[in-house]
Amino acid sequence: MIMRAPRYQHHDIAFNMAPLIDVVFLLIIFFTLVSTFASAENIRMTLPTPDKSKAQAIKIVDRVVINCQYAAPVTTGGTGRVLYSVGPNPPEDLDSIAQKLAAARQGNPKLKVIIRADKRLRYEQVRAVMAIVADANIQNLSLVAHVAAGEE
Repeated sequence: MIMRAPRYQHHDIAFNMAPLIDVVFLLIIFFTLVSTFASAENIRMTLPTPDKSKAQAIKIVDRVVINCQYAAPVTTGGTGRVLYSVGPNPPEDLDSIAQKLAAARQGNPKLKVIIRADKRLRYEQVRAVMAIVADANIQNLSLVAHVAAGEE
């Protein structure tokens, strides 16, 4: 009796690109139509600028970043002037930051404050910012610290 190895039929499996091309064309048509409608809403025109307008741009802030940094190089005694700023704004005193926090808190009761402080600052200098956050009755406070790779 002669034994032969079974013969398997090999079928080439191919990826059908036709449905993928259809989906891509439909997406292109969709985004083209959406961009056309969006640009139709923003027609160039000269808008009026009333002298005594009561209109205000509404901007709801969900978080405020307060930066604490030294104004000059730190001496060995750790003394130096500290600059406090809200976000990328220029430095300001703590009283004006407290007023901004109180106003932002009225607009958003769930306001989050993030304090970024230079590591060379003393705790008392950062604690002053934490105190104005507490005075504004803001419950969500975070302090930013850099974690080096491998120290997680």
